[in-house]
Amino acid sequence: MGIFNKICYNLFMKNLFKDCLLILFVVVIMFFITEQPSFSGTLKFVQLSDIHYSLVEDDSNGYKLLAQSRPLLKDAICQINNIKNVDFVMITGDGIDKPEKTSLYKLTAELNKIKYPWYFALGNHDTTTSGYLTKTNFLKILKETNHNYKFDSLYYTFKPKKGFRVIVLDGAKNKGISSHGILPQEQLDWLDSILTKSKNDIVLIYLHFPLITPYEDKMHEIINKEEFKNVLKKYKMPIAIFTGHYHAAKITKRGNILHVSTPALAGYPNAFRVVEVDNSRRQVIFKIQMPETNLKELQTKTRILTLGGAKFYGRERDRNATIIIEK
Repeated sequence: MGIFNKICYNLFMKNLFKDCLLILFVVVIMFFITEQPSFSGTLKFVQLSDIHYSLVEDDSNGYKLLAQSRPLLKDAICQINNIKNVDFVMITGDGIDKPEKTSLYKLTAELNKIKYPWYFALGNHDTTTSGYLTKTNFLKILKETNHNYKFDSLYYTFKPKKGFRVIVLDGAKNKGISSHGILPQEQLDWLDSILTKSKNDIVLIYLHFPLITPYEDKMHEIINKEEFKNVLKKYKMPIAIFTGHYHAAKITKRGNILHVSTPALAGYPNAFRVVEVDNSRRQVIFKIQMPETNLKELQTKTRILTLGGAKFYGRERDRNATIIIEK
């Protein structure tokens, strides 16, 4: 091979090597963009539960301050609107105390004063199987009064930010009056399909009825909780479940699943949750707070009316905590 040919050959090989490095670099970048989990920083939301909004004028219903449900909600909304950078607010059931159309319209009018998008998970007090406010009519009113509610079902999913998946479940029974929750097989199959598509996301599940209860009470459990557990245990990504129903503060971590039970706004300790979720490459950090009402006279009143108030108030780590789930 002549000198000229050798020079051309060496130049060709050098350029080929550079081109190969460039192609390899592009391939690696594309892999991390398309195949790796999305890391979108922080998501912040507020959870309100068991508002038990009522139009009654006296508090004759034991530990629930039904006549004071309206000022308690206004106080919570005022606090929420003063919190910065909230992505959404989730109401986890029993928004109204009795399934009445007037109560629901007045509740949604109040909730529309929240400056952030709000969503709803159905509770056992919200609908009826025999009167006007069936699940069908409840859904119709939600879509009519809340411009953010664009779903055709009371169980639904959306992505508030890249890397986060919100799943809302409807655990209220379709027949009869009961404090039990149930997740029909059709809904469990749907949940399974959504989780299959969300393996690279942080999954946030909201429903009224807790899977891990804050205290033992067989009258309020999810009837088919084992079937629910069997769906969840198939998945290893970080999952957090936010519930109400038991009116108690409790935080429990089981492996890759975080269970957060939130107390009632209408009952002691008249509180709600503010949750900040930090998503990094190796772990997810949940910063959970439990603001209480500023209406301290009402809080004192409902504490006196509540038997075993400590059970509902929880321990400090059930009220305010930082929980880490490794990926």
